[in-house]
Amino acid sequence: MPPFQIDRNLLLMKVHYFVGIGGYAPIFPFLTPILKQRGYSAFIVGLIYTLQPIPALFIRPITGVITDRFKCRRSVFIASTLIMFGLVALLSVIPGSVSDVEMNDLDVIKSPLFWFYFVTITLVNMDGTINGVLADTVCINLLGEEKNKYGKQRLWGSIGWSLAAIAAGVSVDWYSKDLTYKNYTLAFIISLLCFLIDIIVVSKIKIVQEEETKIVVSDLKRVLTESKALAFILWVILFGFFMSFIWNFVFWYIEDLSIIYHPETKSWMKTLQGVALIIQCFAGEVPSFFVSGYILKRIDHMTVFSLMFLTFTVVFYLYSIIQNPLWTLPVEILNGIAFGMAYSAAVSYAGIITPAGAEGTVQSIFGTALNGIGAPIGSFTGGNMFKNLGSIQSFRLLTGLALVVCISQVSVNFLLNCRHRPSDNGATTNKDCAYNLVETKDTAEDTIPTL
Repeated sequence: MPPFQIDRNLLLMKVHYFVGIGGYAPIFPFLTPILKQRGYSAFIVGLIYTLQPIPALFIRPITGVITDRFKCRRSVFIASTLIMFGLVALLSVIPGSVSDVEMNDLDVIKSPLFWFYFVTITLVNMDGTINGVLADTVCINLLGEEKNKYGKQRLWGSIGWSLAAIAAGVSVDWYSKDLTYKNYTLAFIISLLCFLIDIIVVSKIKIVQEEETKIVVSDLKRVLTESKALAFILWVILFGFFMSFIWNFVFWYIEDLSIIYHPETKSWMKTLQGVALIIQCFAGEVPSFFVSGYILKRIDHMTVFSLMFLTFTVVFYLYSIIQNPLWTLPVEILNGIAFGMAYSAAVSYAGIITPAGAEGTVQSIFGTALNGIGAPIGSFTGGNMFKNLGSIQSFRLLTGLALVVCISQVSVNFLLNCRHRPSDNGATTNKDCAYNLVETKDTAEDTIPTL
């Protein structure tokens, strides 16, 4: 390809990630403090984040199978983007009270307004799940033999997320000046503008599914029952478990620090939280996504997961000793690095082991492990921990748990690698080996990496 020629479809994918993921940032990172402002307890928040992914647990693999089987990836991709715009518009007009007193959990659960709000959030999560599965599947297909370059496409999602988040944070603080509670109207407007642009972008992406490609069920079954693939799914579940605390409870924790130690930060809390997201993305996620292809060519995918679990150990320990909310900002760099590298490794690995024609199916299984199993378990656990132990003590407990997982993951991978270590004549010592899952490729990048 000439040095200045631009792949139009990859350019459109970058724009989609920028506005499509950016559209979530003005609302969903702030959803926990929004719910807290409504008077909901940490248990209720944890319950919401536990229950809302359950429908997506089923819709994710169904989406992958249906779009692979009926070759309707493009139409479903466009439809999910349109639906997202409508759901966010609905979410913006749902009435809600504000309270500085925590409501009784039973009273909340009995409220019809709570369930209306919950159902809308759940539908947003379901539709976002469909859109995310298809976006990553389309992107991996467009990359062809260069799957390790996925991170360079996905980093634009982090850029869009961070810019939209800081814009929303500053706007909410400005619009809420002299108000007792935060008003999120401008945040919803920014979100809707992003999704409106995304509708146009997605409709112009060229998505081709080969009609003659058929899914070989035996190949897919062989992939999903191989020991290293099963270990990969387990690590992804634990990845989602720990990330749920970052996604859903860090802002709650920051507000606790503000209330306990530094009440002077309350008036500009949304700006602080927006800055946290922009630091996480620009200083952590974006560089990680950018260099992920280079790194994944040189170290195996599961070593990246080992480093991620070690990073979580450090992050949770730092959260347990911080008192000033401002000191959480440097920690967000580590969060961004952990997510960017691990997510790139997971999507790339899932793409490499995928049998021909089953791209959407395998990506949906990866997404289910991350967002449909790991994150809900983490959310339920986090809600109970934060309610019964408090945010600071919860992070102390998480520090030890993350360290145990890190040591266990390194040990299991070492045992699996010993089991599949090549013998002197070049043959593997066990047929149950990831290298046997797919046909041999022409380049080293396309072989299944050692776990």
